[in-house]
Amino acid sequence: MSLLDGYKAGKAVATLVAAGAATTPETRNAAQTLKQIGAPAIPRLLSAVADVEHTAVIDALLVSLLDNRTLPAYLEALTGAEPGAAEGAARALAKSTRYDPNRLLDLLEQPEAPAALIARVLKVHRARLDVRRLLSLLDKVPGRTRPGLFQLLAEAATPDLAPALADKTASPDPLVRARVAELLARFPGETARDTLVRLLADPNKAVRQAALEGLAGLGMAVPVAPVCQLLADPDMTVQTKAIETLVALRHPDTVKHLITLLQDESEYLRRAAVEVLNEVGDQRAIKDLLNALRDADWWVKVRAADALGKIGGPKVFDAVLSLIGDPDEFMRRTAVEILNTSKDQRAFDHLVGALGDEDWWVRERAADALGALGDTRAVAPLLELMGGDERGARVAIRALAALGDSRAVEPIVAQLKREDAGVRKEAVRALRTLTSVEQADAVQAALTELAGTADPEVSMIAQDTARTLIAEHRPPSAPQPGVGAGEDPGDSAETLMVDLSPASSRGGTVDPSELRAGTMLADRYRVIRKVGEGAFGVVMLVEDTMVRDEIILKFISPHFASDRSMIERFVHELRYARRTTHENVIRIYDFVSFGRSCAISMEYFPSHSLADELKDHRPLELQRGLKIVTEVCSGMSAAQTAGVVHRDLKPANILIDDQALVKVVDFGLAAAASQNDSRLTKTGILVGTPSYMAPEQVRGRAIDSRTDIYALGTSMYEIFTGRTPYQGEDSMAVLFQHVEGKAEPPCSLNPDLPGALDAAIMKAMAVDPDARYQSFEQLRCDLAAIAENPH
Repeated sequence: MSLLDGYKAGKAVATLVAAGAATTPETRNAAQTLKQIGAPAIPRLLSAVADVEHTAVIDALLVSLLDNRTLPAYLEALTGAEPGAAEGAARALAKSTRYDPNRLLDLLEQPEAPAALIARVLKVHRARLDVRRLLSLLDKVPGRTRPGLFQLLAEAATPDLAPALADKTASPDPLVRARVAELLARFPGETARDTLVRLLADPNKAVRQAALEGLAGLGMAVPVAPVCQLLADPDMTVQTKAIETLVALRHPDTVKHLITLLQDESEYLRRAAVEVLNEVGDQRAIKDLLNALRDADWWVKVRAADALGKIGGPKVFDAVLSLIGDPDEFMRRTAVEILNTSKDQRAFDHLVGALGDEDWWVRERAADALGALGDTRAVAPLLELMGGDERGARVAIRALAALGDSRAVEPIVAQLKREDAGVRKEAVRALRTLTSVEQADAVQAALTELAGTADPEVSMIAQDTARTLIAEHRPPSAPQPGVGAGEDPGDSAETLMVDLSPASSRGGTVDPSELRAGTMLADRYRVIRKVGEGAFGVVMLVEDTMVRDEIILKFISPHFASDRSMIERFVHELRYARRTTHENVIRIYDFVSFGRSCAISMEYFPSHSLADELKDHRPLELQRGLKIVTEVCSGMSAAQTAGVVHRDLKPANILIDDQALVKVVDFGLAAAASQNDSRLTKTGILVGTPSYMAPEQVRGRAIDSRTDIYALGTSMYEIFTGRTPYQGEDSMAVLFQHVEGKAEPPCSLNPDLPGALDAAIMKAMAVDPDARYQSFEQLRCDLAAIAENPH
């Protein structure tokens, strides 16, 4: 540019800058001068645009002067050190169509290039971009530039790009492979399908997950065998996505590929297979599947039946019910085994009908299943079965004992006269649990008579049961009559019970239901009494004679204790739970074993649960409720500091004593009963309780202390309104509502609730963990402030 042009350009730019937004003859002349000067004026204009507030006239000039010839000046400003000039260049580049936007692609490879500005310009011109060139840049651009590049590809790619996308899945970068898989899924066809199927074997879990998502959305036939293989994926997120993909594909061959998985030793893999069956299976498919198991070893059949029974959904259950009357004996046997595991009340009528089955196995297992259901309507048909042959009598008596209905006592007493020793022993055992106070004398008389039998085992059981009834039903001051020949009058009933109990210090497996006051365990723990029974087993109060203190032994039920991996998880989780030491947390001491039986020892805290206070569905008094929740926050804050997540915080796990001291109990137990910290199956095998479960738990995502904060939020909702935030006909309906997060504000149910407390509850219950309280201490402080000033 000549000196004269430079002078003119500088003067013209100065005129525009001075005029601001005003349009005058002077500004029009200045603009005309700059147009005449042309390209040499561009640097001055780009420099000036950074220093003025009103840039419309200068922007228009920059757009009019932009073409392929002048483009370098704009690119220099775009990548320069002056942000205002770069912004002005970007505006001009976005508005002009008189240059090739692909020339900007070279800039993306520069580490210091303003990726966001460049991406903004390219997005405007995406229809004019060389998409294959974009694709070639994926492995070349810096990581921070890739998101914008992928967005451009997503908007500019067309179906003809599918082969090039497929080639790009050979990239060494797993992020590139995963994002390319997402792009491929937009173009259904053999290329996309075959590439996505190949990516199912990718070593990176994000790529496998992207491939599954892509296959689910292709809307075309997909080979399901490799998808089924990912039900065994070591990553739970991928396994869950495989389940969702198989459900979405609904391929007719899916079931046959699940047969092998149902026989697997891994409980979690069997459960994953059943989750798919719950969605895609029908009566024909279930029957075909069971047929395929016909020649398998018995333990394989048991594993499959257990999985189908425990987590089988409505389709599976309806198919099994139809098979209870199948002509094929194997089908009927397998069906009744599944019903034994399911414990579903809808099976009642079918099981009663099966008591008359011609096959002895079906009859006996139907009786067992009826006992497990706990429906006393089964008493009459079981009594009828008991009146038949000895085999039927034994199983019927066991089932009647499980039902716990004392109406069966008199008919069972009549069975004591049977010649079959097995029937008599079953009858005696049943009478021990069924006999009421009113029936005790008559039963004791019958047992006394039986104690004189020639069969020593029957005689011993009869004597032991008679003594038990004396101890349980006769007042302490009442005389204790003899119960059979050869008894030593000096022996107390309690002493004999200890000596004869299978839970005595002689060792072996402990049956906590058989434990009596005074029984010694491992020469250390003296049984005081049974406290209760929960999801994990029987809870006993004992005296630790070594330290002279009362503690709780929470026995693990045989269902859990027989699973070695379950025990290992208990030990692992409790090791972490023990890190939390706080006055508002029940202290866990140890994990102890008695032969093949296991128990958790923990602090004894005479108390009742918060759930007991809420069972009448009325809100607690404000200050009492706030005190309870703030103490829970204090205990949970200590757990959060120790890195411990409860996973099942709810009113039933919040204990309160007569002095209003609050303690949280059962840290780690929910996780120990689960295969994974965040695992949730679609059919209700949960780590948590549906009414209090955070959305991330429902969706099988990672959890942390904010998950516990959500659970406390739902508990607060119940404390101050009298009901849980979400109601539904079944657990799944409630779980879906947690994910949607559309709870009524608590104040709409309790108008007296302070606004600050309403807001705190809703914040704790936010669907997004980032929107919740991030710590229990934050929540505690807010609640303390509300307690001080509730209005």
